[in-house]
Amino acid sequence: MMHFKIYLVSVHRTQSTSRGPVIQLYFFLDECYEQWRCLEKERKRTEVILTKTFAGKRTTAVTNTTQPKTPPNPTRVDHLIVRQLREQAKVASLLDRMECLCNSPLHMNIHTALNRHHMAICITQSRRKEEIANMSKQQEQRDLAATTRKVRTALWCALQNTLPKPVKRQVHHVEEATCSERCSSPFEGYSFKL
Repeated sequence: MMHFKIYLVSVHRTQSTSRGPVIQLYFFLDECYEQWRCLEKERKRTEVILTKTFAGKRTTAVTNTTQPKTPPNPTRVDHLIVRQLREQAKVASLLDRMECLCNSPLHMNIHTALNRHHMAICITQSRRKEEIANMSKQQEQRDLAATTRKVRTALWCALQNTLPKPVKRQVHHVEEATCSERCSSPFEGYSFKL
């Protein structure tokens, strides 16, 4: 009877320690998917803003003809890698378009964020070929989420640099003069007691 209890305790410990990394993996995958969805949505929104702002202005679209394909019997990680690679190529093309629209290169940090995002995808892709339970892989997937978030920020910065600057309007001083003539004090009609 005592051996059976020891066996159950050891099985429970084994299951709980092996489930910990699996739960963390799913958490990191969910975070990566959420960042990918946000990047896709923001890229599409940026494309709409640019199309409306620069209506009629054509730029050459750089398209990547070699789109990555999902391997046979794909896992969630495989789907994530393919989706991230496709979105990364679309963002890179969009950034090239922005450079053409503003006739100047974008800030170096924007390109650095894009390169780091691509490196994180490639590292995750190479780690996928190894055993998934290793903690270093989970760290790389966390890095993929972080770099995707940074690419989203870089995309926003690039949009701000590309859009035309708003024109400042002159303030009309005539209205201020008539207001001061009507009211001698901004506190007229109020009583204050100390």
